[in-house]
Amino acid sequence: MVLITGVDEAGRGCVIGPLVIAAVGVEDRAVQRLVEAGVKDSKRLSPRSRIRIASSIRRIAQLVETRRVSASRIDRLRARGVSLNEIEAMLIGSILSKHRRGVFYVDSVDKNCERFRMMMLSHAPGFKGILIVRNYLDESNPMVGAASIIAKVERDRAVQNLLRKAGLPGCSGYSSDPRTISIIEQLLRSNSKISMLRRSWSTVGRVGASLNQDSLKRFL
Repeated sequence: MVLITGVDEAGRGCVIGPLVIAAVGVEDRAVQRLVEAGVKDSKRLSPRSRIRIASSIRRIAQLVETRRVSASRIDRLRARGVSLNEIEAMLIGSILSKHRRGVFYVDSVDKNCERFRMMMLSHAPGFKGILIVRNYLDESNPMVGAASIIAKVERDRAVQNLLRKAGLPGCSGYSSDPRTISIIEQLLRSNSKISMLRRSWSTVGRVGASLNQDSLKRFL
């Protein structure tokens, strides 16, 4: 059975929580079923719609697989000089190595699609399939759109669980979200040991510096 598989990520730019990679594979005759289930780029769907459609994807697909890398591991890898693109390539490469055959469509995180393709293959020993890498495939390819939904739903759940354990309200994890900034401030003030913050992100440094300045002003 030859599968057509889409691969995409969620949480690449977030300052809170993990980066999640998802792969969704179907037989050629099942591609239309994904479209009929409402599959499209996850960013164009509400959270409730994503959860509902994710359930349909799991019923339709022959392959649904995810990889996750925590905020603390991202920080450790970046401290060693590993780029975010290479972190994603490592995760995707592990999926390619496991499944080896078939056609894989990957939404490229690099404008230079061939460079990202070669990076993934360097982490995919034994891969014998076809690897097609393009920008914005999540907007045009149903398998990649399905992968984006699975990745987003899994990441949202992971972030919710982390925040719940810390007794904090929900947030998107993106630095453009005021609730996310508020949570970063709370975590830094409490010196929380819960490793949900990507401390190597400049946003965390800016918030920390602002808190230090406020503390100094009050002291003076």
